[in-house]
Amino acid sequence: MAVRRLLLNRLHGFREIFSAKRVRRGLRNYRWQLDPLSWAQLAAVVGLFSIFLLVPLFAVTLNAVMEAGSFTVRWFQFIFSDAFYFPLSLRLTPDFPFVALEGIRGRFYDIVGGDTIFIQGFDMGVIPNSLYTAILTTMFTSVIGFLLAFIFARYKFRGSEILRILLLIPLLSTPFVGAIGLKRMIASEGTLNTIFYDLLHFLPFKIEITGLAALVMVQTLIFYPIVFLIAYAAIINIDPTMEEQAENMGASGFRLFRSVTLPLSLPGLEAGALLVFILSLEDLGTPIVFQGTNASKVMTLQIFQKMFSPVGLITQEATALALILLTISLAVFLVVRKYVSLRRYAMLTKGGIWRPRTRVLSRKVALLVTLFCLALLFFATLPHLGVVLLAFAGRWTTTPFPEQFTLDNFAYVLGEPLTLGSIANSLTYASVATLIIVLLGVSAAYLVSRKKIFGMGAIDSLVTMPIAIPGIVIATGLLLVFIKTPISPLAGAGPMLIVAYTIRKFPFTVRTVFSGIEQTDEALEEAAVNVGASKTRTFLTITVPLVFVNVLAGAMLSFVYSMSEVSTGIVLGDAHHASAPMTWKMLDTLNSLAGGPPAAAAMGVILMSLQFIMIVGANLLLRRRAAPLLAV
Repeated sequence: MAVRRLLLNRLHGFREIFSAKRVRRGLRNYRWQLDPLSWAQLAAVVGLFSIFLLVPLFAVTLNAVMEAGSFTVRWFQFIFSDAFYFPLSLRLTPDFPFVALEGIRGRFYDIVGGDTIFIQGFDMGVIPNSLYTAILTTMFTSVIGFLLAFIFARYKFRGSEILRILLLIPLLSTPFVGAIGLKRMIASEGTLNTIFYDLLHFLPFKIEITGLAALVMVQTLIFYPIVFLIAYAAIINIDPTMEEQAENMGASGFRLFRSVTLPLSLPGLEAGALLVFILSLEDLGTPIVFQGTNASKVMTLQIFQKMFSPVGLITQEATALALILLTISLAVFLVVRKYVSLRRYAMLTKGGIWRPRTRVLSRKVALLVTLFCLALLFFATLPHLGVVLLAFAGRWTTTPFPEQFTLDNFAYVLGEPLTLGSIANSLTYASVATLIIVLLGVSAAYLVSRKKIFGMGAIDSLVTMPIAIPGIVIATGLLLVFIKTPISPLAGAGPMLIVAYTIRKFPFTVRTVFSGIEQTDEALEEAAVNVGASKTRTFLTITVPLVFVNVLAGAMLSFVYSMSEVSTGIVLGDAHHASAPMTWKMLDTLNSLAGGPPAAAAMGVILMSLQFIMIVGANLLLRRRAAPLLAV
């Protein structure tokens, strides 16, 4: 009876939803809300993402599960049964804890030559390696980022503002560029060992970090500012009266932090951790730099290496692995996003702007905090220092710093036609992609914010979803769908790279503009409509000018992140070298005898300089409104 009653209630609910009266009301609402411009905006956004995101993802899925016209899971069975991809297994034992994990290969570290500790991490197979490096990176960045966010949001001390800005320096680099510099710094004959072991004798032995351990180190140093920024915004936005009320009821110290401050800032922390996990999982550049070690055994690099068969066809092994990577990313994104939405805490206030609760630290504590931040800053800037030193290095053997400095590496980069052409290609592709992103991103943000109709939530999810989709999966799908068309990457990588950059970096502009529209009083638009302006004219003359700063800042970030895009740039650029972007040419230069790491580092310095100009410009434009740039 209970089941029957539940089914009848559900049926009654569906009848209510699809009743003729509700349908007519819904159609009237659509006609009122959507003018011709809105319909055109909606069609353009949905068309773009359907053709260049949903269809390629469907093609990846179809290629992985279809063989000779019939459904198959053969490749998934192969991947999960092959010791190269998934060697782990559980075995029951008579002793506590009565179960043992088998299949872990190698040692976490080895002693080489009697004076060098060689750290590369355990090898658990391709899929577990990808997962545990992403998990470790997420854990380390979450601890570091949240600790820094809490310190700088809650305490003031001499030099705190300067330190807070300096700790964001890693944002100026991608893991690919950072890995090139850090590899030179942490090698057995690198700068750190030369200084602390050979010269100062501070260490009893040399320490060389490589392989999966180096992946975690690079990603942690590059990504911790993401958690820092989002958690910092979450903490300073906590209504101070919430903590004051808890103090009035007897909470203080750690209890106050555990019961009030931490729960209220959890959504920000979890959002930052989610973004770091996905960025770590999709990283292709760092494994390429450290390939030749167990760092090669991660999903992104294996997809890249096994994408094409000897006859030039995209292999099912690669697409099956890409589908596994996509499933993991989307599952984590959806689960954590749902969890974050459930954990959002309401803060009831009387309105207005409050001042965050801050305390002035004593001199001793301030000194300890400053030393901690400087130590972290030292390690965080190692990748950037290594890239800059390599870029200007002439001869550099076993000395801590280059024995001579030169501009020859930059002369090589700017004088070699294919290298110079790749920079021009990246500038062109990023500019065109940014123009498309601005036109459609503003439209998508406006629709989601202002049109209160059924389906706008799905549009919001659609335009935000690229955050959770690894770039190499998108590149694989684009190759599958368009490889035999006039815009095939084999004929020229430009069109597909513009599309890939547009899809991948779309969320940055959308979230930035959405934030600006949400902060704009809708009454201004209603007033324009009331005096006779059409909705199209109101959008162009009222809405867009009011959020122009947000549009410009989002465009700058989309442009610079398009320039530094690694996964799609390397995969699609590899199909046609003459039209390849800057990131592909950096990889080619890194592995070439003519250029090598110094020339690749020079390209990295050029890219970092461009990122610095654009990111600083965007933050100056947005000021304290920069938090939405990394929102998920």
